[in-house]
Amino acid sequence: MNIKDLIPKKPKQKRSVRRFEIILDTVEEIILTEGIHSVTVQKVSKVSKMKRPTIYKLFPSNESLFFGLSERHINQFNQLYENNSEGVRIKDPDWYMNLFVDLLAIYLNQNKACARIFFFLDSLPKSSFVNDQNKRLIATIVINTFDQKDIKIEKDKLYIASQICLSTLAISFNEENCISPSYINEAKKAVKAYLSTA
Repeated sequence: MNIKDLIPKKPKQKRSVRRFEIILDTVEEIILTEGIHSVTVQKVSKVSKMKRPTIYKLFPSNESLFFGLSERHINQFNQLYENNSEGVRIKDPDWYMNLFVDLLAIYLNQNKACARIFFFLDSLPKSSFVNDQNKRLIATIVINTFDQKDIKIEKDKLYIASQICLSTLAISFNEENCISPSYINEAKKAVKAYLSTA
């Protein structure tokens, strides 16, 4: 599959932007009501009452539907994290990682479709690129914050710390369909233990 087939074509005209958002809302609705494996361009066409060629103009493949929705949520989470860390003068990396874990858990509990994309796409072989992309983008949020605050931790180490966080939260979500406080605490401990290693 060509990489271009994985990435949605972002529209510029108002009407097309609205269609783009309706399609993503529909993908989210299908994930929540029927599960992630039910998402196809055909299904989105049926539920949204849009013609398939209209959807294919914006989303060239089923995978691009996941990419578009995950990108929407990553941008929203990024904004949430920036808003909560902006203006903070603390230099303690644990504080920023704890904030990251807390906000990510809250965000994923409130946005179940996003959580399902983050935690379940590994089971879709064709879509593993999207899941890898999610992980890189989530790590970028933390890396950029540490750069802005001039906190010296290697980028690779922050990437792995963010993956430890996601893995721990995924266990809770898979068991309970939500992220419980005990797993949030476990994620914080695991991230702190990893970042304290040489």
